[in-house]
Amino acid sequence: MVMEARHIDQGEAYAPSEVPWNRIDLELYEIARDGVVVGFIEVVGPVFVALGGPRYDRAVEVSQELTFHAAVQRWR
Repeated sequence: MVMEARHIDQGEAYAPSEVPWNRIDLELYEIARDGVVVGFIEVVGPVFVALGGPRYDRAVEVSQELTFHAAVQRWR
């Protein structure tokens, strides 16, 4: 079985109770809380990698998830 991460748009995944996010590159999403960047989600093959930190170049891996929604929930 081959799994592939599927890119999504804001309208498809955003729910009012969820943490806000923005797509900033083809395979990179930015997570913000109260207007401050708290992390990133990077698409790596079939996995969504949650990275914690305000700067992408210094962010630390927090988890690897199979769905975008699960990766976003790391910042709830």
